Amino acid sequence: MNTAKLSKGDQVTLSDGSLAEVLGVAKDNGTVNVRYVDSMDNPEIPPGTVADVQAEEVIALYEGTHSEGAT
Repeated sequence: MNTAKLSKGDQVTLSDGSLAEVLGVAKDNGTVNVRYVDSMDNPEIPPGTVADVQAEEVIALYEGTHSEGAT
């Protein structure tokens, strides 16, 4: 996904199936700062966890019940 198109507050689906809110995108578009909303029952990443994820881990923009994988 082209992370340059992401905005603060967007919700995205990550490669592990987690749902996260975008807090910011690095200027080089290499990492995305996110807050996990739903970590798909992964106890190692409780909801609310803030982390930097690699851009390639962001696979789709979440739009309610639909995800759009824009390039």
